[in-house]
Amino acid sequence: KNKMTDIYSQQKRNRRITYSLMLGFFIFVVALGLSVDVYTYGDLSAIGAGNTFRLPVATIAAFAFASINGFTSYFYGSSIVIRSLGAQELKFDDQSHKRFRNTVTEMALASGLPMPKTYVIADPAPNAFATGRDPAHSVVVVTQGLLDSMTREELQAVVAHEMGHIKTYDILTMTVVTVLVGTVSILSDWAVRTWRYGGIRPRRAVKDKGGIHPLILLFIGVFVLLSPIFSRIIAMSVSRNREYAADASAAQFTRNPLALSSALKKIDAFTSPLKNARRATAHLFISDPLHRKLDEKEGLVADVFSTHPPIKERIRRLEAMGYAQSGGAG
Repeated sequence: KNKMTDIYSQQKRNRRITYSLMLGFFIFVVALGLSVDVYTYGDLSAIGAGNTFRLPVATIAAFAFASINGFTSYFYGSSIVIRSLGAQELKFDDQSHKRFRNTVTEMALASGLPMPKTYVIADPAPNAFATGRDPAHSVVVVTQGLLDSMTREELQAVVAHEMGHIKTYDILTMTVVTVLVGTVSILSDWAVRTWRYGGIRPRRAVKDKGGIHPLILLFIGVFVLLSPIFSRIIAMSVSRNREYAADASAAQFTRNPLALSSALKKIDAFTSPLKNARRATAHLFISDPLHRKLDEKEGLVADVFSTHPPIKERIRRLEAMGYAQSGGAG
């Protein structure tokens, strides 16, 4: 009962975090559009001053864009992620794909979840992730390298780890974050390029006041120039601690924590990064696909800027579970 209560509380917390992130993104994008209009016209009063009403085009466009993007990230975020990573449907004449499908079926039954869709990325780097907005619309994706390098027990453990993310609705939060982080980066880059190359020039601000108010410039700097950094920190912070919980779920579903420990060792031993992985999608995977050194460190900086907890610490915890099980059985 306590475990079920804990899972329900995690589900509620993840939904709350997701909706808060979407609301924050909406406010950010509208604020960005407003900053463009203020930069162009000088201040808010200048937009509607006098007989020549100036339509706040950037604010209206930002409002529409944020609404559409929020809808898209929630309902179609998983499809965007799958396409961006080059994931493909299974080929059932391939025995490794057939084994993967059977393993997912087994772990869906063990976890009490609906059968997720399954995809494979043609990449030799062993890795996996789950995505979707809820268990009924979930997807489990693995690389060909994972299928080629794992025993059946190790593959079960990796799939069970992803089922742990699905059961607690981690997939909703992490998928929405992926789309929003990518969008924020694009918007920020567009705004910087536009201002740098003169696409938007201040009018009344320069004419009537001799320049842009320092607070407006500060606003632009924080919301435009620093936004990609803030968004990445959010993406990293929502994923790091979730890996420990998903590892524990895998141990519960398979009753074999040492299998996941063994799988993580193999994943860690492969040092080449996954080709299609990007910073915006790195937090989705069971292990950092970019193999950044910061993920192997602990402390405040690592907690803020890395996407995954140290894999050696994860292995240590899983082995401790395995030894506890064997000790209890003896």
